[in-house]
Amino acid sequence: MAHLQDVLIRLEPLLVLLAAIAFFKSGSARRFPAVATYFALHGLSCAVLNWVFCRGGLPECGTLRYTIFFYSYWISYAACAVVIFFVVQEVFKRVMEPVPGLRRLGLLAFRWISIVSILVAVGAVALPAAAAAPNGDRLGPVCLQMMRCVSVMELCMLAFLALTIHALGRSFRSRLFGVALGFGVQASTELVFTAVSVRFPGMASAANGVEQIVATLVLLTWTAYFIVPEPESERKLIVLPPQSMLARWNALAKGLGQMPDVAVAEPTGFFLQDIESVVDRVLAKNPAMMTH
Repeated sequence: MAHLQDVLIRLEPLLVLLAAIAFFKSGSARRFPAVATYFALHGLSCAVLNWVFCRGGLPECGTLRYTIFFYSYWISYAACAVVIFFVVQEVFKRVMEPVPGLRRLGLLAFRWISIVSILVAVGAVALPAAAAAPNGDRLGPVCLQMMRCVSVMELCMLAFLALTIHALGRSFRSRLFGVALGFGVQASTELVFTAVSVRFPGMASAANGVEQIVATLVLLTWTAYFIVPEPESERKLIVLPPQSMLARWNALAKGLGQMPDVAVAEPTGFFLQDIESVVDRVLAKNPAMMTH
């Protein structure tokens, strides 16, 4: 396992470069600028870490090489967590284009969840594990907590797409799904790795080897998605039929985003009555919804 891990670590910069070339040649950079940023950051990180790694294998603790490797790894790790956060938001916005009302409500919920996640990540500094870190180091636990929060978002996005992608007019051949699939698989591996890293410490552990294998498979999957031509229907703006459930929910979401036509001097005094009046107006504007 250790030999395989060494080989995959040395191959990772080439695989990242291959996936990035396929990504940019496919014209996907215009649709997914956050993914382009991720490839650039991940490629730079792999180049620096491999330069340190190739100058004598795993660096020993206390040496200059170890210090460079340590801070390069964790700083790039945290930066990737921030970029992946924007990737998740970008994928959600793209896939929800046919239903702008639901997209607006979803982004609102997404931002509130993000704020809570940031607070949780910052709170990791106060955890006993972080406070008891060797040499007062708290960088690792904070970065792990940040990535754990982002990983949960990635898995939620993948589950959401797996359940609703056909209803939204897309398919599993869409590059939107390919991007979400890769990040979702990485996220599941990340969550498992952080859970077992206490039992299997060390950079050459079996858990690290499995994580490296998964990272390699994800890069190959992305390369395949960007090399294989995407169906033309996946690039067009999707228009849902008005009788579909999502279209009806989208119309309702648009209505909830409007100010109710209620006189200020004559409040209803009951919140549900306001909601009911909004729904009535939405149904009146969409007669097709009343027949289903």
